[in-house]
Amino acid sequence: MKKKVTLFFMIVTGLLGYDLALADPAQDEAIRKGQEHFKIFCSNCHGVNADGNGRLVASLNITASDLTALKQTGGDVCVAERVLRAVSGMHHVPAGQEQKMPNFSADIESITTYEISQYLKSIQK
Repeated sequence: MKKKVTLFFMIVTGLLGYDLALADPAQDEAIRKGQEHFKIFCSNCHGVNADGNGRLVASLNITASDLTALKQTGGDVCVAERVLRAVSGMHHVPAGQEQKMPNFSADIESITTYEISQYLKSIQK
C-alpha cells in the first residue's frame, strides 16, 4: 500500500511540473476534462459549484470543504497538492474533527486527479 501511495505521489508530482509546460489549448482541455471529472467524482459532496453544498452533505451529516477557497486557506500548499492529498486520504483535518473524505487514490487515475486540480485552480476565489 505504501509503495502504491508513493508511486501515486511521484506520478502526480511529475504532472504538476508538466502543468508549467502546457500550451493554452492543452490547459483549457485539462480544465474542461477536470470539470467533467469533478461532476462525476466530487460534486455529490462538494456541490456542482464546488462550494461545499453537495446534495449528499445533509444525508451524510458532514461538512464538505468549499473547494473554491483552497487558494485562500492553503497557506504555502498549492491547490494541486491539496487535491492530491485529499484524493489519497492524506489531507489535513482540523483538530477535533474526523477525516470523513474517503480515499480515492485506488479508484482515480493520476491524470484524472491532475485534471480535477486544474479545474479547481481555475475557479479559485
